Amino acid sequence: MNPSVRILWAVNIPLPAASEALGLQKSPFGGWLSAMTQRLGREPGVQLGVVMRAPVRGLRWADVDGIRYYALPQTGKGGLDARPEDCARALADFKPDLLHAEGSEMAYTRRVLEAWNGPRLLSLQGVINGIEPYQLGALRIWRILASMRPRQMLTALALLFNKRLRFDPRLAGERETLALASHIMGRTLWDRAHAWAMNPAAVYFQCNRTLREVFYSERWVVEACDRGTIFIGNSAVPLKGVHTLLDAIMLLKREYPDIRLIVAGERPGERRSRFRQWVGYPSYLQDRIRQLGLEKHVEFTGLLDANAMAARMVRCNVYAMASLIENSPNTLGEAMMLGMPCAVAYAGGAPSMATDEREALFFRAGDPVTLAFQIKRLFDSAELCERLGNAAHQRAMQTHDAENNFRDLMAAYRAILPLEATP
Repeated sequence: MNPSVRILWAVNIPLPAASEALGLQKSPFGGWLSAMTQRLGREPGVQLGVVMRAPVRGLRWADVDGIRYYALPQTGKGGLDARPEDCARALADFKPDLLHAEGSEMAYTRRVLEAWNGPRLLSLQGVINGIEPYQLGALRIWRILASMRPRQMLTALALLFNKRLRFDPRLAGERETLALASHIMGRTLWDRAHAWAMNPAAVYFQCNRTLREVFYSERWVVEACDRGTIFIGNSAVPLKGVHTLLDAIMLLKREYPDIRLIVAGERPGERRSRFRQWVGYPSYLQDRIRQLGLEKHVEFTGLLDANAMAARMVRCNVYAMASLIENSPNTLGEAMMLGMPCAVAYAGGAPSMATDEREALFFRAGDPVTLAFQIKRLFDSAELCERLGNAAHQRAMQTHDAENNFRDLMAAYRAILPLEATP
């Protein structure tokens, strides 16, 4: 591309590559963002900038490895927004030819798009208008309210109020964000359908995610795993479906008394205020685990960086994705890249990542009985685990091929940018 081409990425989190230079604490999240931006920063003919929402008091910037990073003070409820003047200052300083925004979920993205009159490319992550019907994870809220168990009743009320007061008000903002995009980039049939529903005039591009580096080198081996263990990547919110997996474990425990569920993340109640230990989905899970007598069968790993995550995953027998909805979950891609046998909910974009009986075993989201049976099939057959795991690895090598994904990204840029800015 022409050396004058300047591309500014807008991302929702501080990227680790610039954290030290900007005086920010490093985060284990956003590894795929770092991988793609660093690769793009090395591309001849591209000058890259990254604008990030961050916990800073004033606008900061730093140049790291040829990339200019801007940290914008986060504002608004939950810190999900930024000041229009800060967005305008960053854009005026960098003067991009193309603004590429990641994620439609936060007001911050809309704020950046509104500040720019040139070509706008929006990459979809989670689409909250598509997630909304499943936000409560199909929990039987009214049954929980009628349970006469004070902690569960309080949790059910907290979940309802959180959805009504914090989640639902964001839906209109996301629709406005998608309407601002001249071009939209996605990965699955599910996100393409929602892009079409909310902005049929936008041009859609396909570009898959590049995973964190360690997942390309580690491999799952059946002989080395802890038999009877299940790994799940997130338990923070109801739509992740961990409650469905707990019910499945109750069925499986009859045949596998030593079964264990390994959950990536903090144990409910850790590093929370005393009040918050009593409300929210994590506290519901904690109460549910006690109620089912599964305390010895569920292990929370704490926050894991990429290396620790890969090491913990390859030790497990099965990866489970029990979510009620997803776009293209990175953890599923990582499990497939490792060659793990996967039990996957037929939800959202997951069918675009794997095929039932070929690279994974699927079940209907929210169905603990079929989920339990699919896991049982994997527990009972090392041959099935190896066949599915090998096929999953081969599929993931194509989906998450770094060079292919980079070529798709560059092809989208060339299609969007004016002819005089392209080779």
